[in-house]
Amino acid sequence: MRKIPRNELARAIGTRFEVIDKWYSGDVSRIDADILARICYVLDCQVQDILTYEKD
Repeated sequence: MRKIPRNELARAIGTRFEVIDKWYSGDVSRIDADILARICYVLDCQVQDILTYEKD
């Protein structure tokens, strides 16, 4: 997985820094599949590298 600054990732996927910052801090209330796909593409990773499922 590539490591790049959040502001660079936001520019690379065409979204606002605040969106990426929420993903980074784990404060995502709804998962946008398009954003997730673009993040995975730019970081050259798989969804499971970013998301984990935690049972309540």
